[in-house]
Amino acid sequence: MLISVIIYDRFFVRMMRRWTKNPRGVTLLQRMGLGLFLHIIVMVAASITERWRLSVAKQHGLVQNGGIVPLSIFILLPQFILMGVADAVFEVVRIEFFYDQAPESMKSLGTSYYMTSLGVGSFLSSFLLKTVANITQRHHKKGWILNNLNDSHLDYYYWFFTILNALNFIIFLILAKFYVYKAEVSDSMEVLIKDLENDK
Repeated sequence: MLISVIIYDRFFVRMMRRWTKNPRGVTLLQRMGLGLFLHIIVMVAASITERWRLSVAKQHGLVQNGGIVPLSIFILLPQFILMGVADAVFEVVRIEFFYDQAPESMKSLGTSYYMTSLGVGSFLSSFLLKTVANITQRHHKKGWILNNLNDSHLDYYYWFFTILNALNFIIFLILAKFYVYKAEVSDSMEVLIKDLENDK
């Protein structure tokens, strides 16, 4: 995530600035949309990786005994790199959005809302995990999430999260279409640059 933030700031913003003429490269909502889209890709990558891991476990007869699958931990690297990039794009811009777009009297409160949303998200994640595990085990069916990961179907669980993220992205696009910036980023930055030049 730290590396992604540096690459974004030093290269992506400069490249996009030439194309969009926006001092920030892209708008805050465009960055949020990119982050949400990348989270969909992360879940797809996680599901594909888990499907591959389960197939290797089956080939080596490790499904029932829950033995160690002969794969390197580095098979998880692509999805964690993607997660770092997605968080660098999305989580950073959320703080920036709260601070930039909130009224002056609510800037600190906006940052608090951001931190609160992270905590609530963790609780909801635990709730979803338990709910999905319980629902998929009803009527004496083998659930998606078991103590034996080789006999589980975490790939289905990741696809479920892919769908949730896609729905989240669609809702975001609808809301973003009607959102009106408190101040246009490009305009406010141009005014600031002119003011600084006049001061010189």
